Amino acid sequence: MLSVVRRGGRIELHVTDEGAGFAPGFAGRAFDRFSRADDARSPGGTGLGLAIVELITAAHGGSAGVSQREGGGADVWIALQPAPDLAAVPVLR
Repeated sequence: MLSVVRRGGRIELHVTDEGAGFAPGFAGRAFDRFSRADDARSPGGTGLGLAIVELITAAHGGSAGVSQREGGGADVWIALQPAPDLAAVPVLR
């Protein structure tokens, strides 16, 4: 699921799921290049997706994060400053 939240003057874009979430201890290295939570989990992939997300977000002055959802699943988000001309536009939920 994709959701948008305005928090502390920033806009957060959240991608959540209801799956198993991240493996224990993975959240701390989720944005490291070539990191994968569990190589046996799914074939293919290089572990670059979240590293690329973090680099692009940082290039735009933002930040990225991950967490486990209460009750299961993962929450991955980016937080960005809204463009000055969009700061007054309400965020739909």
